Amino acid sequence: MLWQKESNKANALYADLFALSGGEARLKLMTRNLRAQTKPGQKPIKNDSISLQKRKEGNEHFGQSRWVDALELYNESICHAQPGSKNISLAYANRAACFLKMKRLDECLRDIELAKEAGYPAELMPKLDQRKIDCLKEIKEGRSRSEHFRTKLDFEPNEKFPCMANVVDIERDADGDYSVVAKADIDIGQTIVVEKVFLVYLFELKAQKCNICLKGYTNLIPCEKCAIAMFCSDKCRHNPLHDYECGLVYSTNSQLNGSLMNDVRGILLAINMFSTADELEEFVEETIKSNPTCLPDSLSNQKSQYEAFLKLPINESMISPDQMMCLTYEVYNQLLNMPKVDAFFRTKKLRRFLMHLVFYHIQILENNSVQGSVKLLSGMNQGRLVTCYNPTGLIEKYFRHSCAPNVVTAEGDGNHIFMTIRPIKKGDRLTFSCFMFLVESKDKRQKILWERRKMICSCTRCKGVAATSEERRQFLFDPDFQSIVLTKLPLDHSNTEQIQKVTDKCVNFLKKYDRTEWCDEIGAVVHIYIHLLLSNKPLTLPLSA
Repeated sequence: MLWQKESNKANALYADLFALSGGEARLKLMTRNLRAQTKPGQKPIKNDSISLQKRKEGNEHFGQSRWVDALELYNESICHAQPGSKNISLAYANRAACFLKMKRLDECLRDIELAKEAGYPAELMPKLDQRKIDCLKEIKEGRSRSEHFRTKLDFEPNEKFPCMANVVDIERDADGDYSVVAKADIDIGQTIVVEKVFLVYLFELKAQKCNICLKGYTNLIPCEKCAIAMFCSDKCRHNPLHDYECGLVYSTNSQLNGSLMNDVRGILLAINMFSTADELEEFVEETIKSNPTCLPDSLSNQKSQYEAFLKLPINESMISPDQMMCLTYEVYNQLLNMPKVDAFFRTKKLRRFLMHLVFYHIQILENNSVQGSVKLLSGMNQGRLVTCYNPTGLIEKYFRHSCAPNVVTAEGDGNHIFMTIRPIKKGDRLTFSCFMFLVESKDKRQKILWERRKMICSCTRCKGVAATSEERRQFLFDPDFQSIVLTKLPLDHSNTEQIQKVTDKCVNFLKKYDRTEWCDEIGAVVHIYIHLLLSNKPLTLPLSA
């Protein structure tokens, strides 16, 4: 059905997927049930009353030393404020105070300047000037934490794939599949991949992260038209994607809205790469006809990345045909409701192609998107696990899954990050766990893998290879192990001395037993080490890590 044409003629149209699925009347009935789960979304508009209320709520949280909550509310105040409103300058100034308390001193100085540029009241200026003096004093005394939030490779970049370190490479195995292999010994705790994800849409935390690149804890600036999006820079603010999406809301249910809008953004991303729909169609057709297992020549530009995206693996059993068609129908109509997209796919021939492209994109995303979930640390929903975004990267498919991993993955500021969690020797294959399988039983691991990935794992751990009884007894008498397992998570992030002390013990233990096979004791130490590794970075641990 997918990519089939109505005939073998040169100018034949792609088959009408909606007609083959019972027609639009049936699809409307099916998608009505989907829409019945929630209310249709309405375009949030600028509103000074909301802006003022959010700023007042932020002040209450600030008074209770809840800096993260206050920061988010000040962001919402900025986002809802009408252009030219004094609420913008007041919220910038209050946000600067949050950054000062959080020791994000570069950001504090920038917000002070933004407040002045936005017309901060003259009668309050002495208060703002004093804040700047306090900030500069903190910087002089070396108290800034801004640098702690930046993640980069711990090695020079790979020449072909610059998002990867030059100590790893992608090689073909004896079985014909690709995997990532170490070209040199790699110590524990090293960042070996920092990949800007190819596609991502923000479900939650819209007032905490950039709408385009997901950078957070920074000087977010608002869209001038809608009360949805904020941006980390002028470059992101003027990204063409938001021109299409500005104010667009499918549903009041953030998860349903985010999932569908992620599919919409994928098509918009493709549209933005080509001058005409005919060029896009030609590119997609050539890519689909080419060898899907061929290693990309590079991933250095958008078109090479899109080609790699179109070659990501697909498992048609991941989602039912009816669900696929419902999503395709909704995304297709949402796209054509945008005047620019409607004009781009101006003919019946091109709209049939769009129908198939949407279907194909959704298949790819259902199989390759990582569910990035975080536990809310503050606010009324503190402790609740929410899906914030489903990022889709291009490098992960070359890392094999193993229930005994030597690498962990995390998401940070729109980057897909891979870090080593055990020492690695030259020639070793680098593996990660699709889920947090650190101490779970084989039956549980295999059940989850099959239900969520339609995968049967055959790693060494699943084959029964494990540390010997003597090695496990040795762990119990190891002073580092005894100390590590008594650690209660989460640790206080401000207690850097304690974090470093426990981290050093984990590193010493994992280095000492670097070639020991996986067991629950190893898993327990790795579990604690992962949390410590991420403790000073704004990273979220996705469910697939």
